[in-house]
Amino acid sequence: MNKDANILSVDKNYILASEYFFDITNRAFRYGDGFFETMHANGSQVQFIEDHWERMLQAANILQIHLPEYLNLEFLKRQISGLLTRLKLFQAARVKLMVIRDSEGLFIPASSNCQIIIEASYLGKGPYELNDKSLIIGIFDEFQKPKIPYLTIKSLNALPYILAGIYARDHQLGDALLIDNKGFLVEATSSNLFLVKEKKMITPALDTGCVNGIMRKQVIKAASTLGYRIDDYALLTKEDLLEADEVFLTNAVIGIRSVTAFEKRRYFKKNASKLLAELNRMAFSSSRD
Repeated sequence: MNKDANILSVDKNYILASEYFFDITNRAFRYGDGFFETMHANGSQVQFIEDHWERMLQAANILQIHLPEYLNLEFLKRQISGLLTRLKLFQAARVKLMVIRDSEGLFIPASSNCQIIIEASYLGKGPYELNDKSLIIGIFDEFQKPKIPYLTIKSLNALPYILAGIYARDHQLGDALLIDNKGFLVEATSSNLFLVKEKKMITPALDTGCVNGIMRKQVIKAASTLGYRIDDYALLTKEDLLEADEVFLTNAVIGIRSVTAFEKRRYFKKNASKLLAELNRMAFSSSRD
């Protein structure tokens, strides 16, 4: 097990991380011109990789980036598996794939070609686990997240989340929720938001501008299987947080994080535990068969 991510996949090749350099003309550095996917891998398999691949295609289309001809789902699986093997990451790993427009030019790029970089790091878990530590959240309302198509994907421009993260740190919070220009709750700094109230599972509508999360999609599937009523077109406010029975956050790497408190409101986590068990069945049972 290698805890040091000292090897990268760059396009079709594997190289030492110390050998990868970019100069100041790199468009990720200059303009945040690109996108990324963060994935959970266990053994040599990435969980829900088909959904990640579909979101990659959507992101490339939105940003008008031309993916190379060799890149398809099967190549992606092989390349990630090869990287995990070289790093000896045979337990759970965090896999991050970055697509950067590889072109000269200022705001107008000379081409739409790209470079693809994949890194992986030790995560320390196999199946998803519910957090043991308490998670207290707040609302970051000093900056509204605009409803811009490229902010619904994993854009390299992460300033709204960085500012929300600074707010959470400065207010001794575990995470902070962003709002849209009408004051509706959108998402957390790196996660989608879910509320539970009387056997009803509620999450902000994609129209609010939240990221179309891979785990958001899986949680909706799991909740439906378990018999919950689903509202994934919700417009949520602070009052909804205060009235919820349970609140949790989701992303593809951690699975589910149960929220302990918002302001003076405290929450249960029994629904998150049920959902996590179903998610683990969905994500890992096929790899054990």
